[in-house]
Amino acid sequence: MTILEVAVVMVIIAILATMLVPLYSSYREHAFEVKCMGNLRNLYVAASGYLEANKSWPQIPANLFASDPLTYAKSWVQALTPYGAPHPVWICPSLQASLQLTMDDIETDAYYRIDYIAPPFDSSEGSPRRSSRHPWFVETAGLHSRGNLLILADGTTTSILDLSVKPAQ
Repeated sequence: MTILEVAVVMVIIAILATMLVPLYSSYREHAFEVKCMGNLRNLYVAASGYLEANKSWPQIPANLFASDPLTYAKSWVQALTPYGAPHPVWICPSLQASLQLTMDDIETDAYYRIDYIAPPFDSSEGSPRRSSRHPWFVETAGLHSRGNLLILADGTTTSILDLSVKPAQ
């Protein structure tokens, strides 16, 4: 083989590699979105278990989200961990990757957070299930191609974009 032939092969390989990088990136983002939807389903199952056991939605003040996010996050994790939603379930993988933090980092108070918020409901048993189209958990980051993901009271996982396109039934 001549040097020219080797150079041509290297150029062809470089071109193919550049064409694959965006493809890899889109597959990675899709995988993060699927994982995020799985997290929302886990939160839904855990909240359903909490509702069955306690006959009401966790009464964690929504104003804590802005005034004391650490207490808000820890309160939700503590409420739903016994029902199958430990702290890692509360973390959006897309946001985690963009922040470049390890899961050990987020267990410290400096980085402790949850990436899904829950709307407040009163303490009556039927409130969370009153409307099947009412969101139970909404992703805060919105880094996915369809915007913020959410899970509705009927267990449907969707996005803000999909909700704005589809009329409510």
